[in-house]
Amino acid sequence: MIVDFNLLNQNSRVWVFQSTHSIDEKIIPVIKKKIIVFLNQWKSHQKDFKSSYLIKHNTFIIIAADESNLVSGCSIDTLVNFIKELEHTLNLQLLDKMYVKYIFENKIKTDHINDFKILCKNLKKNKKLIVFNNLIKNILDLKTNWKVDVRDSWHKRYIP
Repeated sequence: MIVDFNLLNQNSRVWVFQSTHSIDEKIIPVIKKKIIVFLNQWKSHQKDFKSSYLIKHNTFIIIAADESNLVSGCSIDTLVNFIKELEHTLNLQLLDKMYVKYIFENKIKTDHINDFKILCKNLKKNKKLIVFNNLIKNILDLKTNWKVDVRDSWHKRYIP
């Protein structure tokens, strides 16, 4: 059952799906409607649980679920299938893990992982590079560890 995102527990599980391209403003309302329908019927072991979503920067779809009842593997599969359906029906790429989003000169940029590695190799020691760490686990992480310096994320392995 869908609730206001801000009403979810800070430990609520989070999934971040990033589009490889900016999502057109015209289809954001369509995406929202589809997500609301999905979340209102999303269940785990036939039990309702609180869930919500955010769409950030016209590129990230963030789904959160209160895990008081533990979201099952089947429910997660249902979520991924829903995202695949969004990809197919709206011509989006939301599951491609080969792209990295980061902030450069106050703009969100997207690079293929190979290009991002080159960027990191050439990054000066005193230069900040903010990356979106989509491997966050919960809402608290979303607030504190989603946008971080590359040196504080898993991406740091690309810095020599």
